[in-house]
Amino acid sequence: MDVAVFMSGGIDSSVAAFILKEEGYNIVGVTLDMHPFSKESIRKAKLISKRLNINHIVLDVRADFKKCVIEYLINEYINGKTPNPCVICNRRIKFGLAMERLKFERFATGHYVRTSFQDGWVLKKGIDQDKDQSYFLAMIEKKRIKNLIFPLGNLKKEIVKTMAREINVYTDERSESQDLCFIDRNYSEFISNITDKTSGNIVDMEGNVIGRHNGIIHYTIGQRRRIGKPYKHPYYVIKIDTQNNRLIVGKDEDLYSKVLFVERPNWLSIKPPKEPINLYVKIRYRHKPVRATFYPEHNMVEFVSAQRAITPGQVAAFYDGEILLGGGWISST
Repeated sequence: MDVAVFMSGGIDSSVAAFILKEEGYNIVGVTLDMHPFSKESIRKAKLISKRLNINHIVLDVRADFKKCVIEYLINEYINGKTPNPCVICNRRIKFGLAMERLKFERFATGHYVRTSFQDGWVLKKGIDQDKDQSYFLAMIEKKRIKNLIFPLGNLKKEIVKTMAREINVYTDERSESQDLCFIDRNYSEFISNITDKTSGNIVDMEGNVIGRHNGIIHYTIGQRRRIGKPYKHPYYVIKIDTQNNRLIVGKDEDLYSKVLFVERPNWLSIKPPKEPINLYVKIRYRHKPVRATFYPEHNMVEFVSAQRAITPGQVAAFYDGEILLGGGWISST
């Protein structure tokens, strides 16, 4: 069987390609040319493909990446949200148009997740709890799962590192750990160079003006830095009011809420529920899933206990134990 392995030139995708080749698949390494920083990934992936004695191709998706990912990121910040470009890239680029254009029977990546057939294909957490990446796949299309292979889902990261050394594809992990593959600096600096910075008021929970900000793009929910107003207690960003171009700040205790709403819920392992359903919800990548109830009539999640810094623009991922049920975009209302 022919399998296209998305290769970034890093350890995980390289070992995934090696494992599948050892299992007898006909492997083709694929590297996506998405942005100016892709050149180094392409170079590494070609070198590793040569070492593994597999074919390698490059797919140019630069125009699509700019439209689907970079413009999305900019617009989310302008609208007072905190974007999650990796989730968008997975849905629109890697597990979207790339799969459509390449036309292989199966596709594989180095994600630490698993698939399973249980009255239909489902996605499950990777067994390495510290590396599980199912959160980032919560918004992919359900129809893609049957065509995906994740060779690292049953492995611990330390085992993968050992394998990488043994097959001589060990690369510098610092390049794998950066937040965004297409930015060599922080989010707000990137946005500042291509959007207008409009200063505005910082107000407390009672509406009193306590300071000025230099652009809402520099802030996210729960942030403490850059507020610049000493007081009896630290101030945190509670809400970003884009309509009035102001930050609403308060105490740490004001960051907690038991309720969130999602937009465009995406169900992977079950049919869209018509009645309230109990599940576990993860509101950011490093967040521990918390018991909650999803109310489909209002696309509302109610937690059993209040959660800190629920952030519009991020993904709420839904779980039933190890199974990824789906997810939705956290909205501002």
